[in-house]
Amino acid sequence: MQPGASVVRAQSGTNAPLLIVLGALALTAALYWPTSLEIADLWEDTERRGYTHGWLVLAVTLWLVWRDRTQLRSLALTPPPFGWVVVAAGSLGWLVGFNAGLLAVTMLAMPLLVLATTWAAGGLQLARRAAFAVLFLYFALSVWDLINPLLQSMTAWVNLWLTRLAGIPVAMDEYVIHIPAGSFEIAGGCSGLHFLVVALAIAALQGEIDGQDWRRRWLLLGMAAALALVTNWLRVFIIIVAGHLTDMQHYLVRVNHYYFGWFLFAFTLAFYLYLASRVSGSGRVEQSSTLQAFAAPPGRIVAGAILSTAALALGPAWSMAETGDTGPTVGETPPTIDGWSGPQIYLSDWRPVFENADDEFLVAYSSESLGDVALYRAVYRSQRQGKELRGYGNSLAGPRYRVQGSRDRAVHAGNGDVRVLEQVAVGADGNELLVWSVFAIDGRPDPMRLRSQLEYGVRSIVHAPTATVIALAAECRPDCEPARSALETLGAKVLPALLSSLQQGHADTMEIRGQ
Repeated sequence: MQPGASVVRAQSGTNAPLLIVLGALALTAALYWPTSLEIADLWEDTERRGYTHGWLVLAVTLWLVWRDRTQLRSLALTPPPFGWVVVAAGSLGWLVGFNAGLLAVTMLAMPLLVLATTWAAGGLQLARRAAFAVLFLYFALSVWDLINPLLQSMTAWVNLWLTRLAGIPVAMDEYVIHIPAGSFEIAGGCSGLHFLVVALAIAALQGEIDGQDWRRRWLLLGMAAALALVTNWLRVFIIIVAGHLTDMQHYLVRVNHYYFGWFLFAFTLAFYLYLASRVSGSGRVEQSSTLQAFAAPPGRIVAGAILSTAALALGPAWSMAETGDTGPTVGETPPTIDGWSGPQIYLSDWRPVFENADDEFLVAYSSESLGDVALYRAVYRSQRQGKELRGYGNSLAGPRYRVQGSRDRAVHAGNGDVRVLEQVAVGADGNELLVWSVFAIDGRPDPMRLRSQLEYGVRSIVHAPTATVIALAAECRPDCEPARSALETLGAKVLPALLSSLQQGHADTMEIRGQ
């Protein structure tokens, strides 16, 4: 506290600091319910399985807060005068991620919002005491997916090296390891991320419970991480050897190897606990027994709690409020094009997937000299989690095709060039499809990468821009050159008009005249 500040002795019979921490956790989960539901779905995802330990992490967080209830009661409540400003800024930061459909951003914000609210309502001492319990929640959030490609690559290269040491003929193509008996794909789920996160959570919790200093805590984390990675590499290597020795007929190869990894991890955990016992015998940090008997005036504490709650609700309230007109209505009627017959019903099996689009059409055009071309467009007048152009389940190739290769191309259209993404999609029957696509914001081409999505989220706080995808597709018969010529001819005519309609809000039907 600052010298000369007005203080009163805390005499409340309730454990106000404990209520503040628990209240911040409960209010954040309730107010930011769209993200909370996404987190719950993540924890229940038995196919992905990478974060099925999430409910246990939440239980540990609540237990840690309850464990410290006596120490929390002794803390002085000294809310900063303008702490609610920080909470409000964090709430708007969540809103930016929410409007941009960036689940990682909204998840990243949740524990920080809890901690910021605790600080704004109770002061720095309370926030510091609750920090470990609150930040422990990160061990249950998918922010760790950012390092999954690195772990996947490490697993593939280590097992290539181990397989060669074992004398087994081996070759690797990206993440696929080939041996004479068959091939093993080191998929994203084989990276060992789940083992790593669980091991780090156990090590962090042990360091906290034992009251270790920071040097020993980092040592515990390092040991846990190393053992988890080695365990996963050994798991994959054993499966490869089993496939080699049994001509790919072993149970671990043919049926399931998921639980085999956790069987190995159990032995690894026992070995880790043995090593940790050698480290944890000293270096404990004694907790101060000095009680802070003074707090801010009751009026300031109440005001801090009220303002913090209001600030925490700012982002969710803003997201539900009417912000006025969301832009011109975009009709679903596709254009007519001189020199091409159509639009007509598209009968082939290419079906792009863009969930919860506001407007969408898929039609076909025919030319006697150039053949058939499909035109697809999906429009989002506003975006949210589960309703975004770059959503996790969205796909230009659709469910019946897989992308084999892609590159950027420039298409001469109107007064300039439009850059499109060219992809070769292969169907289950082996037929190839050439797909050109362009993403746009308010009719202006934009790749909609991370920076663009964040800019979209910021702009949508005041006015939601219109996001769209336009795609053209033609079958490669006998190869992709005729299809490329057809896409270039049709794209030069249709792309400027479709993009212009999004900028100017034209009516439903557009007539495009040949040049």
